[in-house]
Amino acid sequence: MRARIGIADTGREIEVEVGSRDEIVKRLESAYGDGVSFLWFQDAKGRDIGVPLERIAFVELVESPDKSVGFGR
Repeated sequence: MRARIGIADTGREIEVEVGSRDEIVKRLESAYGDGVSFLWFQDAKGRDIGVPLERIAFVELVESPDKSVGFGR
């Protein structure tokens, strides 16, 4: 499953792989509850991405396709 995360006041979105819907929902809810300032993810290429929690505008969950077709990722 992929999570598309929108960053407030920018036109930028970050797309990361997550295990399951429940996993990402629990991570976000506990981060807000614990007062965490950054939430860290790892993208499909293995890069670590830190997202400031107060700057998250939205989170969209998308099912990952089983196979990639074409060029890229």
